[in-house]
Order: sequence, then structure tokens, then C-alpha cells
Amino acid sequence: MPDPYPTQIDGARWLSSRRRALLADQPRVGKTGTAILAADDRFHDSILVVTTASGRAVWRRAFGQWSVFRRDNLRIIGWAELNNLKTRAELLSRHWDLLILDESHYGASFGAKRTQAVYGIPDGDGEHLLNAKALYAHASNVWCLSGTPIPHDPSNLYPMMRALCPERLRANPSKDWPDVTKFEDFRDRYCRWRPKKLNNWRTIIVIMGGKNEAELAERLDGFVLRRTQQDVGIRPPVYETLPLAVTPAMLRQVEGNIDRVAVLEAAREGNTKSLDMHLGPLRRLTGEAKARAVIEAVVDEFENGLDKIVLAYWHKDVGKILLDGLVKYGVTGIDGSSSPAARDGAEQRFLNDPECRVFLAQIEAAGEAIDLSSAAMLWFVESVFSPRSMSQMSLRITNHSQARQCFVRVCVLENSIDEAVNESLMRLWASIREVLK
Repeated sequence: MPDPYPTQIDGARWLSSRRRALLADQPRVGKTGTAILAADDRFHDSILVVTTASGRAVWRRAFGQWSVFRRDNLRIIGWAELNNLKTRAELLSRHWDLLILDESHYGASFGAKRTQAVYGIPDGDGEHLLNAKALYAHASNVWCLSGTPIPHDPSNLYPMMRALCPERLRANPSKDWPDVTKFEDFRDRYCRWRPKKLNNWRTIIVIMGGKNEAELAERLDGFVLRRTQQDVGIRPPVYETLPLAVTPAMLRQVEGNIDRVAVLEAAREGNTKSLDMHLGPLRRLTGEAKARAVIEAVVDEFENGLDKIVLAYWHKDVGKILLDGLVKYGVTGIDGSSSPAARDGAEQRFLNDPECRVFLAQIEAAGEAIDLSSAAMLWFVESVFSPRSMSQMSLRITNHSQARQCFVRVCVLENSIDEAVNESLMRLWASIREVLK
């Protein structure tokens, strides 16, 4: 069994004293070991862990490393498996001592079937919760784990709070808090939003950020434990923008006839769907242009003494350009098609082989359950419109054994719409940090 850090021991004591709770420690702080230590402390035998596809192998290994008990009633499944009716029926046919919802931000919207499978179906805008077939109602204890519990805006907390701590949504006249049991009341209280008319028949709500964050944080006090990497002695990365110079002709070729006004409006609103619609083809072309410029910049960094680097990207074509341009420096990596064995092999090679200097990380595939801390430099060749995904990916190069200051750079095409969009989207992070302080 590994020697737990003091923060893991304290966290396990905190978690084991609560039937329902959110452990929101940042990535690399040690949530998995903390949760298993807490489960041992409570002598929980029948345990259901819901995690990501890549996290299943991590949890199986972790129970062998961290637990002093042999459990015959341990089940580890992926979030996607909750959409299988047969699997759900099997899980609901018994009662669990403990339900661990790893990466619990996967249940951030009642509009998703997986969220309904875990927390139930809201009725009357959440005034009532139909939970007879909800997993949480079939477990004596429910612990949520997520380093990014608010992937987009404060409304992401509503499903978890409505199911696990509904009393915290009720009115508190002594503090002048209104009742926010219904979703719209919660959203109106803690989110800045405006309606956006799509056509004569359809209007949608665009959430632009948060408000009353301190009040929401106070409602969560005692339900949430969050330690940052800095709290446990891990230095946070330094974030920078890396402008990449390209010719005006190349910029015109990439951007074409893009509606800059509409794109910037969507960026200011945090409207990721609208951004995807406007920037769909542009994102791939921009990524390819940046990849070619990044290759030249990385070669310069290696010639100036850089040992290793992680390059994060989204489109497979971008990854192929990076691989072809940097192959002589020793390249490994993972994407969405990588098997668990391939993930582990790529991780271990990058950690231990000094001749393997480049890790190509497809953002969603490499954002969780992987240690890339043999590098202290990570560049986002492409960025995504999700603060959660960017945050998760950036913290892969940090951990307790990282002795160097880490740097995360977001690559942008100089004087382009890509540069303006990335700057506008950064404001979404501010509201999230306020709630989670």
C-alpha cells in the first residue's frame, strides 16, 4: 500500500464522516486513494464505482493498492454503461453500501440519460424528484468525486444538489436566501443568462456566467471538500498564450468568409453550440495551420534545452501533422481509439524513456487518469470550448513529484479570430473559481 499523504488521511476522515458528499480536490491531489481509504474506514463491502471508460482500469488497480480488504462485492462500470437498460436493471436489483460517482461532472444535466439513471427524473421543474429507479436511492452512501464539478457554469451543480442535499436548496430567511429547489429558480439565482431567439418558433437560454457565487459556496459548505494542488504542495502551472506568426495569405485561407461579429458574440456569451456551428470547418483548418507552426517552435525549444513536451490537440488530422513533423524526436501518445493497454504503454514510455520526448494527447482521451509529469511543458495546439476539459488536461503534467515549475501555453494564430475567441472564453473560468474557493 502506498504511503498516503496527510491530505489524503484528512480527506478520508472527512469523507467517511458523511453519507453524501462531494470530494472536489483538483486532479493529481489524490481523490481515488482518499475515497478508498474512507471506504475501508467505514468497512463498506458492496461498492459500486461509476467512472469513465479509461478510469475503470485505474480504479481496479487502485483498490488493489490502497485497500487492506478483499471485496467480493465491488463493481466498477463506465458512465456510458448506465444507458444500457439491462445493466441498469441489474444494478437496481440490489442495495449498495457505497456508490462512488467518479468524475461526477458527467451527471451535470438532467437532460442526459446517464444523469437521470443516477439522480432520477425531475418533475415540475424539480419541485419533485422521481427517484425509484435512480441509483443514488439504492445506496446507503453516495460520494461524488470531481476535480472539475462545474464544467461550464453554476447550474451544473443542480442535479447533484437536488438529489443528494436538497435541504441546501431551501429558503433560509435568516440569510435572505430564497428557495431554489426548482431548476429555473436555481439558474436565475446563480447564473447570468439571456434568451436568444433562433427563429420565430424557438428561443433558447444562453448562460453567460455566474452570479451570487459566494452565496452558493456557502450553501455547499460542509458538503464539499476541495484542496487545490497548491494546498498540497504542488505548484500550479503558469498559463500563457503563445502567438504563432503566419502569413496574411495563410490567415485569409484559414478564415475564409467567417462572420467575425457572430463568432465573437458567441464567445462573449459562452455559447459553445453557436461557436461550434460557426467555427466547425474553421477549427480544423486553424488547427492544421497551428500544428505546422508548432512543429517549428517545438524544434526550437528542443534545440534550446527542453527535454520533453506534451502537445494537446483535438482533430486527428492535426495529430497526424504533429506526428509526422516530430517523429525523429521520439513520439508517443493516445487518442480516442487507444485501448487501456495502449494508454498504459504510452504513459509508461513517456515517463521512463528519455528518448521519448513528445506526447501527443487528444484532449478528451488524455484529460483524465494519466500521469504526464515527466514533462513540465504542455501546449494546447488546439483548444476546446470546455473549461473543464482544458483544466483537466493542463493538470496532467503536475503531481507531488514534479520538481519543476510547469508551463501551459495556449497556441493561437496571431491577429486571428482564433486568438480573439480564446481570450473571450477565459472569463468562464472566473465564475467557476469563485464558487469552488
